[in-house]
Amino acid sequence: MKFLVPLFSFLLLTGCVASSVPENPIAPIQTISGGEITGDTTSLYWYSHRQKRAIQLSEVLIVGDASKYQSDYRWREGKLREMKRQGTQLHDDGLKSFTMHVRYDTEGNAVFQRYTVADTVLPLSDAQLTELKIQANTAIDLVKNQNKQGKSLIQGRWAGNRFMRCGDNRELEVAFQPTLSDSMLQQVQALSQDGFMAVNGKIQKKALIAEQLLLLKGNTQHCIYPPKLLDE
Repeated sequence: MKFLVPLFSFLLLTGCVASSVPENPIAPIQTISGGEITGDTTSLYWYSHRQKRAIQLSEVLIVGDASKYQSDYRWREGKLREMKRQGTQLHDDGLKSFTMHVRYDTEGNAVFQRYTVADTVLPLSDAQLTELKIQANTAIDLVKNQNKQGKSLIQGRWAGNRFMRCGDNRELEVAFQPTLSDSMLQQVQALSQDGFMAVNGKIQKKALIAEQLLLLKGNTQHCIYPPKLLDE
């Protein structure tokens, strides 16, 4: 019995240590992407994780033809520690540039915040700080669900009726499922000689199965990459 007590204590201690082991830094970081359209707002996301723990979320959000911003969220050991956002937004009487930077402690409390609109420093309310976390979690859930369905963000340029994927210039045949409306199909055809397109879709052999059209722009639009707003 004297032997069992120390042994039991050792097993308890071993269990506690095992449960607190940090993530394996050797495990590969995986990145998945996605996007959505809500009203006149298009959101593009890139989410990186290791062993199911969040590491980074990058976002580009475009509202109509005017407002646009990008965000960069970072996690450490599964906890959100910092975010930064910059771009343009409607504020009071018009479109203005803004920046937002927040750092969090290990308990999730905002220990640093700086929000500027047109060079004017403004406070962030508790509701705004909470909304930032909600936005990040909602985006991650969206990308995860799309990834489970085999979908991802795919973008590329048209070159003489050929669609060349961003990143590797792989040529893909494009099929829309479901079929686009006549008006949207006409817009795609109008840009198919020289334009840019981003969709949610799947790659099947040499074909892009586009399930949702996210962006359709002229030849001045370049491939969109995840923003890097925070230091490594």
